[in-house]
Amino acid sequence: MAADFVAGCLGGCAGVIVGHPFDTVKVHLQTQDVNRPRYKGTIDCLRSLIVKEGIRGVYRGMTSPLAGVAAINAIVFGVYGNTQRNFSDPDSLKSHFLAGSIAGLVQSGICSPMELAKSRVQVSGDNIGPLKCLSNIYKYEGVKGVFRGLGITTLREIPAFGSYFLSYELLTRTKDGTRASTATMLLAGGMAGCISWVIVYPVDVIKSRVQVDGMSGFPKYKNSWDCLQKSIASEGYAFLGRGLIPTVVRAFPTNAACFTVVTWSMRLLSGEMNLEVASSDGCSEGKSLWTHYENAVNSLTTSDSPATLT
Repeated sequence: MAADFVAGCLGGCAGVIVGHPFDTVKVHLQTQDVNRPRYKGTIDCLRSLIVKEGIRGVYRGMTSPLAGVAAINAIVFGVYGNTQRNFSDPDSLKSHFLAGSIAGLVQSGICSPMELAKSRVQVSGDNIGPLKCLSNIYKYEGVKGVFRGLGITTLREIPAFGSYFLSYELLTRTKDGTRASTATMLLAGGMAGCISWVIVYPVDVIKSRVQVDGMSGFPKYKNSWDCLQKSIASEGYAFLGRGLIPTVVRAFPTNAACFTVVTWSMRLLSGEMNLEVASSDGCSEGKSLWTHYENAVNSLTTSDSPATLT
């Protein structure tokens, strides 16, 4: 049980470090004024941020997800693993989808404030940290302001994590039941992340707009539904895909790193590596090196005991 939480924490940290620059680009493209766009596209946005602020610019706001990812991924993988194992048919694809959906629901309460702070810091360009940002939001908007976008975040997370874990399980299954190689983990993790994001991306666009709304004055939207209606009226349905390319580009390496680190961490923490080494040394399946060491010592002791000497 504890291994799920620890592995999720480590995998999440790896994913954030790899993918945050593309997340910064995504948020800038999602929230820019359509009438006065600052960026022509993904490459132009990335280049502009680096020229203006250097590498620090594309990693702006990372302390929020990096600080929160330990809790979030520990919850996601912990809830997913323990829920999936307690289903009547834990190996079915349905069990993996439902367990992932439940994990997405549970972690939404932490994810929403974290992404609120991250998005505002990324867009504002101010040199303040996410905690200071949340503190300011609470000061002027109260608890309601801190949890702005919670409903739409939950609506995104449930199908996102359901499809995420379902895709990974489907892509790593083998006919003979052998475990996935590291290359397979990387490919499956990357594809699972891309599939998940493509499915829920329109919801994420609404979430980003709602969470950064009102930063420069009076808010434009009453709620998520109002945001959707007004955005369609002024920009058409095309706005729902704005920023999708950097998101998918980010999703592959981020989730490839995350799932691979999680899987290897689980193997190490559960002691599976001992079994692999033991098997390679001719040990019988299901026994560790320590077990065979004990047997050898016991055999040696028995052969040298006074009762067996002639």
